[in-house]
Amino acid sequence: MDFGFVLDWKYVRSRRTGHASPNRFHEQIRYRKASTLEAIMLLDARTVRFSDLAAAMKTGLAVLDAITRLRGDLLLKGVTGIARRDWSAGLSNLWIVIEQIISHIWDIEIVKKAEASGSPKSRRDQLSDNRTWTAAVKLEMLHQKGHLDADALNGLSAARKARNDLAHEGRTPSEASALAALSGVRTLIRVIMPRQPIPLFDLDLSDHAISDPFAPKQLIGEPRYWMPIPKLPGEEELETLEASLPRQVRSDERRR
Repeated sequence: MDFGFVLDWKYVRSRRTGHASPNRFHEQIRYRKASTLEAIMLLDARTVRFSDLAAAMKTGLAVLDAITRLRGDLLLKGVTGIARRDWSAGLSNLWIVIEQIISHIWDIEIVKKAEASGSPKSRRDQLSDNRTWTAAVKLEMLHQKGHLDADALNGLSAARKARNDLAHEGRTPSEASALAALSGVRTLIRVIMPRQPIPLFDLDLSDHAISDPFAPKQLIGEPRYWMPIPKLPGEEELETLEASLPRQVRSDERRR
């Protein structure tokens, strides 16, 4: 994140630049001080249409409006942790999201329905007591009511155990448990919004470069741009010296 000013709605003047690679790249490009290798990034610059950004924000806000207890920043941190293969960060953030969604479903399906049926306040308070109705108990109840199938329940149980091992024993979770938490979030959101497409869950998280758009891209097909490869310090002198040696000596040196 950069802090600065927008001048005449045309130019950006940074007052304090972040230390991340994208921040430095934008600062150097803005001042025309970037190196040749960095400037190459502008040949095929990544662009995002404002309409696509608005559509993505509309989808995200629709989910947050439907699940009032859900923290969007924790969901993004959890998915980012999975993409970066940081299983601890991914699992810990996603489990908080899971508990938020469980509480939302529990409130709608259990507490609100008890209130609508005329249950006394003491029963409603008892149903809202998280010490009695833990996350594990709530998941079992949601399974018994048909909101979660057996596979989803088993995956969420595995994620819950891995999260407890991380929190209480410092045991690093496995990739499988972190992915189980991600799958559990997807399943629980579909309980509330069965027909709402969530593009976030369509990302290919095995492509870990999605977290860094400035990472070097793999060449596909023939190169389209050329530039001389700069010599390393002393490389030119070594090449001149090698060229002056007899052919047999050069061949022997290479075999060594």
